[in-house]
Parts: sequence; structure tokens; C-alpha cells
Amino acid sequence: MSVFMPGYARPNTTDQVGFDIEFGSPDALSWRPLGSYMPGTTFEFHWFLPTFATINIMSDHPAAAYLRRCKRRVIHIRTEVNGIPWTGRVFGAKAVGPPGRMTVQLTCISNMMWLMRGLAWVNNTLPPEIQFNITGKQDIDWGPPDQVFKKYVAKVFTRLRAPVYGALPIRKTSPELPDLDDIDTLDDLLNIVHESPDEMIVLSARFPQLDELFKQTVETHEIGMSIDLWTPADGLPSPHVFNTHTLSMLQSVFDYTSDNFLNFTNPGNVLGLTNPSEWGKMQRAGYVFNTHAKRDRRELQWRTDSGQIVWIESGEETATLTRVVIGGKAPEILNQVIEWGANFALQLILNAILPGLGLGNIIGDLFDNVFFAFQQFWDPELEDEMGEHGRGEGFGDNTAAYSLDGWANGLAALKAGGGSEYIKFKVVSGGADNRGLTFGADVEVIDGVEVSFPRRFKVGDIMTFYDDGVTVEQYVSSVKIVDNLDGHMVHEITLGDALPVKDAWEQVYSRIQKFAGIFRAIANST
Repeated sequence: MSVFMPGYARPNTTDQVGFDIEFGSPDALSWRPLGSYMPGTTFEFHWFLPTFATINIMSDHPAAAYLRRCKRRVIHIRTEVNGIPWTGRVFGAKAVGPPGRMTVQLTCISNMMWLMRGLAWVNNTLPPEIQFNITGKQDIDWGPPDQVFKKYVAKVFTRLRAPVYGALPIRKTSPELPDLDDIDTLDDLLNIVHESPDEMIVLSARFPQLDELFKQTVETHEIGMSIDLWTPADGLPSPHVFNTHTLSMLQSVFDYTSDNFLNFTNPGNVLGLTNPSEWGKMQRAGYVFNTHAKRDRRELQWRTDSGQIVWIESGEETATLTRVVIGGKAPEILNQVIEWGANFALQLILNAILPGLGLGNIIGDLFDNVFFAFQQFWDPELEDEMGEHGRGEGFGDNTAAYSLDGWANGLAALKAGGGSEYIKFKVVSGGADNRGLTFGADVEVIDGVEVSFPRRFKVGDIMTFYDDGVTVEQYVSSVKIVDNLDGHMVHEITLGDALPVKDAWEQVYSRIQKFAGIFRAIANST
């Protein structure tokens, strides 16, 4: 898609061209420009959540009749902001006003919505009536977050036959090698062992939504996620993806280099395996899922005395706990071993004391979930800073302590109660003479030439904020861009996790996610 801001090098004292919005056919193979729109049209970008866009048009707009009919039709929407794409679809349409002069408001949701519409089955190759896996009642996977996420995405959307693919190569993370000079005591050595799996995760799935399955890892490891549309209609080469576009490709989920490994026993390719010439390439319009690490861009500084910031809001939430307990049940194998040993010992004692009464046989499940049923997580540094008046504890949302996912649940609950801070402000894009900071890609291809923009930033960038002698370093969690058709694009930027200032659509998303999780927890509480 072409760059829609031909005045990218001009100072923003001149009028800026707004969004270049396109809408696509249900198969995403043909596109048309939207053209004119009304004030208040908004697009939002977020580090890891689905985002919403609002497009306002008049009811006599040439495309209004088509765009309003979204009940049983996929209507793709896309635009670009300084080289950064926004892709999604029409989520709802509302027409308000007197007949003949109504305003049509299109509410659009980004393609990150796909994570809300994919369930991680225990086994994606079996029907829902029969759900078991080699790992038991859960589909368990472990490794670097990027690899684990993409494996679940591949399995789920191959089963659904939906064109959602994981981007390649896999972004692997590994711990840094320790400095031997820093190892003076046994505690130092144990700390290195403890911290070595920090970049490895273990996830267990029993029909959660993918966004719920990934949520704790994303928040604990502060990972970014994106899902963007690619279409061959643009004439651009396919991105490099983990190609699982048929059900027979599920075998490749376990090894993405093995797309055609069964070919030697599959004359004529009767199983429909992917041709080697198609390995790693998308064969139809579809979506590319990827994860991202934060970038250190602290050299880019926002200043309240720069003249670019026109409105500001900041806030903090105090830490409400320094310790978290999770659990309620011990892992099943521990229950069995402890129960066998303890019951056997008690039977011997009781039968020895009162022989013939059989009292040793009534112990039963006395020791179920007594040992290793609960686990505590503690933040000693936070506790020291808060002092004795700030010490508190909470119960994390997890059933089994000392289990595969107990560690991740404990850390996530500890972080959630450890306080937060945010800064939210509005700026006029670019600032005077375009010397300010601007949301966008670092490099754009303009008229066939790569142009570098060193003062641009993205969501996920760690930046510096300076206000009256106070310096704060935080990452960009979201950017909302509003065009009021007054010649300036106003950017609303949030640094940090602004939990108390969610807008209406973010609240709707959170509520849907919460209720869906509750219902599945009840259904799977066996």
C-alpha cells in the first residue's frame, strides 16, 4: 500500500493529509479507497491487545450501504500511519440522524481479534468428544515464548482451516552467560541457576482462548504481539511464515523444517502435503502472527517544556501486596505418593494399637492436598521499600501449586499487585518544523528509496519522559491517533500500563475475556 502522507518532510505548520483508508472484499483480494470521512475518525495501536478504530462517514457516502451490512459479511479495513500498518475488519455499524442526513459510525477491531476466536484444544486432531493428549488432560508445551505461542497458533488455526500463520524465524531468547567474577558464595551460584529459565515458559491448555492462554506470559515477560493481514493483491512477496495451510500439515507443527518429510512414503503426494516450492510462503490472503521484544529508545525524550505536548495526565497505583499464595491442590503424583506413604504408616500404627478393629482402613484420602498444596511467592525488595505498614498478601488465581504453570501464575499475581504507573499525553505529530517525536516506522520506502526517520517511535519502545526535574523511563503501551479534519493529527500516547483509564471498548474487551475465562474454568473444573 502506498504511503499516504506525501508531505512527510514538511513542517507540520502546514495542513497534514489524514488517513488513507481502504476497505476490502471478503477474500481480501480486491480493495477500494474509502475516500472522504468525517471528524473524529480514530485508529489505535497497542503493544499486545486488540485495538479499535472508529470511522465516521455520511449516509450518502458511495460505500455506506456496503459498509453498513457487516452482519454476515467480512469487511476488511486497513490504513497506514508513517509506515506502520493497521489491519482489521468492521465490527459494528450504526447510523444516527434524520433520514437522508444520517451519520454512519463504523467500529472496527484489529486482527488481533483472532486470538479471542481460537480455542486451544487438548488435542487438535481428535473430535471434541474425545480429548486427551500424550501430556494427559492438558496440551502442555514449553520453550521460548515466541516458539510456544506460534506452536499453539499453528495447531489451532490449522484445525479451524483459518489463514493465520506464525512468522519465521522463531525469535529465541537465551540467558546471558554469568560473570565468574560475580560468583563468591553458594547463594550467588543458586541465583544463577534460579534465573536461568527466566526466558523459558510452560503453558498448559484445556480449551482456553489463545489470548487468555498467552495473557500471563505476555504481562510477566512484557512481550508484544501483532497480527497483520497480507494479501497477494498488493503484488508483494509473501512474508516468511510457518506454513500450515491444510489439515495434513499438522505434522509439521512439531518441526517446521519437515513440511514434506512423508513424501518418500507418499507417492503422488496423495496426502496433500505442501510442495517444497511453497515452504514458508502464504498461498492465499491471510494473517501473520508475531511476537516482539521491547526496544531501548531512552535517548528519545518527551519534555513538557518542548511545546509539542498539549495535554497530560499521569497517575500511579500503590502496591497492595508483597506476597502471593497460590494453590489449593497438590500435583496428583505428590498426592498419590504422600497418601500411600502416610496412610500405610497410620494403618500400621492403628492396627498395632487396636488390632482387629480395622481402623487402619478408614484413613482413605486423609492426606490429599495437605502437603505441597500451596506455594508462596515473595518480593523482598518491594517489602523492604514499603516497610511494615505495606506488607500484605493475596491469593493467586491458580489451583495446583508446584505444578507446571504454578510458577507463572504466582509471578503474574505478584506483579499485578505490585503497583503501577502511567503517563498519558496528547501531542501534535512532528512538532514545529517536524523536529519533534513522531509515531511511525524507522525506515520507509518512498518512491523506491529507503528514507530513515531517527526521531520516530513505535509501541513497545522504552522512552524517557521529563517534567519539571522529574525523569521517568517507561515503554509506549498504546498510541491513539485522531483526525478532526483541522489540519493536524493529534496523537494520544500512553507510557506504562494505564489500567485505571481504559476506554469503553477496552472495558468491553476485558469483560468478554473475564466472563469467557470464568465459564471455561467452571466447565473444566474436574
